[in-house]
Amino acid sequence: MTIGTHAAVDLHDIEAPDGAERIEAVDAETRAVLGTIDAAAPGERLTRLAAPGEVDVVAPDIAVVGADVTRTLLENVVVRATARYASGVILDTAGASDGLRLLLRELGFRPETSRGPAVFIRDLTLAADGTRSRVLDNPALASLNGHHARFAERRGEIVRYQPDVSPWTGFPDAPTAIDWVDAAALLGSGAFAGVGAGATLPEGWTELEGGGGFQLTGEAVEGRPDPEAVELTPDDVPDILDLVAHAKPGPYLPRTIELGRYVGFREDGRLIALAGERLHPPGWTEISAVSTDAQHRGRGLATRLVLDVVHGIRQRGDLPLLHAAATNTGAVRLYEHLGFRQRKRPALRFVRVP
Repeated sequence: MTIGTHAAVDLHDIEAPDGAERIEAVDAETRAVLGTIDAAAPGERLTRLAAPGEVDVVAPDIAVVGADVTRTLLENVVVRATARYASGVILDTAGASDGLRLLLRELGFRPETSRGPAVFIRDLTLAADGTRSRVLDNPALASLNGHHARFAERRGEIVRYQPDVSPWTGFPDAPTAIDWVDAAALLGSGAFAGVGAGATLPEGWTELEGGGGFQLTGEAVEGRPDPEAVELTPDDVPDILDLVAHAKPGPYLPRTIELGRYVGFREDGRLIALAGERLHPPGWTEISAVSTDAQHRGRGLATRLVLDVVHGIRQRGDLPLLHAAATNTGAVRLYEHLGFRQRKRPALRFVRVP
């Protein structure tokens, strides 16, 4: 399958070892193979060099295949990684020529010497406002292609969480006809999914009214641990599901607790408040399932738990984010009072599989 062209070169996917995508550059006229490049497949890593969400690459010998072919292959890897909301493309140039390092600099790569004297990385996290928040434009896709790859089910470029973990699905920003077919096959008739504002729905797909909401980021929120908050475990899931059923913060499934750290307050043995971690795009962690039993609201329990979760997120070097439904104005006011700010991002639409 031809996946792109550059000058007189065609690019094809070919079979590769597990955990890698191999791209072959072929002369468009003679059909001679000019060179290949290996890049980690979504959610995989070729080496321990890369962090979750980064794509590590094994580049061809520039002295053998030439600078033009190497450039074409590297550019294609970067385009793919950007579309999949990877946080970066990384490679080790140990033993390579100075020509490769010069080419990498021309392509926007920079040395990452903290991981080795010859490591280069192309940062893909920068948003239009200059902050490292681009992965938040498509947080489910970024999570499933990074930290949460172990929970992923895939078909082509469509990826979703395992059905008993989370309802989130990762869609490309501009789905192709093949992507829509793959999505229908993966999700099943009648399922729901979030897609970007620019996606053109094929025949039979319908958009749901009242979808969307706010995304809030907490770069300035430090958080603080709460000595009375208890760590929740899978043994607590029945109590969590009972609280969520009454408080209705959004979907919570039997294995959602595996996505991150959850904490709560108990009174007389009963779980009365809850908060925890869900999506995990590189560098960020979403706070989710913020719930308080109706009889215990107004005591500041949600605030205390959110700040406790924020503290844990920041302790490991991430930044916190939140999602709130457009109708949940009370929650938005609370989060803004704590220091979260609404982030402008491409609108998300919710659609139904025919």
